[in-house]
Amino acid sequence: MVTRIIRTVLSTAVLVLLASSVAGAQEAGNKHAVPGQRYLKEYWDQSDLYLEHQAWYMLDLADKALNANPPSRTINPERQMALLMLDAVTHEPKPIENPAVKDFLIKRMNHVLEDLDKPLKGRKSLRIYKLYNCGMLFRTKDMTVAVDINGRAGQLIPDEIMEKIVDHIDVLFLTHNHGDHTDAHVRDFCHRKGIPVYGTDEIFRNDIRVNHVWHDDLFTFDIDNPKGKLTVNVLPGHQEPLHNNIWIVTMPNGKVVGATGDQWSTEGNDLAWLKDIHKRLPGIDVLAMDCWIHDYDEYVADFNPKLVISQHENEIGAHGIDHRESFWMTMFKHDEVHQSTIPWVLMAWGEWFDYK
Repeated sequence: MVTRIIRTVLSTAVLVLLASSVAGAQEAGNKHAVPGQRYLKEYWDQSDLYLEHQAWYMLDLADKALNANPPSRTINPERQMALLMLDAVTHEPKPIENPAVKDFLIKRMNHVLEDLDKPLKGRKSLRIYKLYNCGMLFRTKDMTVAVDINGRAGQLIPDEIMEKIVDHIDVLFLTHNHGDHTDAHVRDFCHRKGIPVYGTDEIFRNDIRVNHVWHDDLFTFDIDNPKGKLTVNVLPGHQEPLHNNIWIVTMPNGKVVGATGDQWSTEGNDLAWLKDIHKRLPGIDVLAMDCWIHDYDEYVADFNPKLVISQHENEIGAHGIDHRESFWMTMFKHDEVHQSTIPWVLMAWGEWFDYK
């Protein structure tokens, strides 16, 4: 099934790209076209330039397709095509250096900002935004909680855009001390704006303004905010030896959200004490969990959320090609490998989904 879908998606993508002629792009003033291009000879011996210009076309088309086909619990072929285009571009040798990729991220983050500027209606509403990598926003009518929002210190998401995103959050939770989850620039924005930051004892260890939280077992505390009270359950997980807090947060309207970070313990010790952890927690509505997580079915069963949001696809800041988990692989795993029947939603950068 997955093979057939991939073949269909790639065939459709080729037809669409062939239909977009260079001449037509030049007539429309497309900044991505090279003046005078006819036989593509100008690209010979300039493979980086060729891939950059190819990425402009592919990502422009992907952006349009994503906007026309937003996240849902089912994925239609047009959306699959857009996600596979992102896979193709982000699995090139040096996507972090590609101006087209940064332009795409800026476009997607501005898309989020436009929505954050609008009021969210409904007392029981819950909107989930996926930024870059594992950066998540959980938004209700009154409050917005952020987890692991990261712009690679301005390298991928410009600081001026990230600061505008921070303007919309009320608290930031950080799961573990890795550069694709923590961002000193984001922390500094929070400090300047009086937004509390919570992380493990290893995150910004010498920063006394960060609320360092680490316990040997489930720990519960409240955060009192003028907009409402958050009840926080924090679980002491690991990414191998590194401390990795799992945050489960009850929003003021009663919705329960969570993020596992890069929870992974090869010895299986965490799995032993996490067994059926949902019996000690409030019922989880939405859980953000890594696409590459080992023992996926066991973790989903242990937390027993009503919905899983996949994250960590196509992290290009630090990971090599073989560790930039792709959207097609996530789809394949859910179609052919995972046994869990819990619904899941696959989101690209700069998208949101309304949980109902």
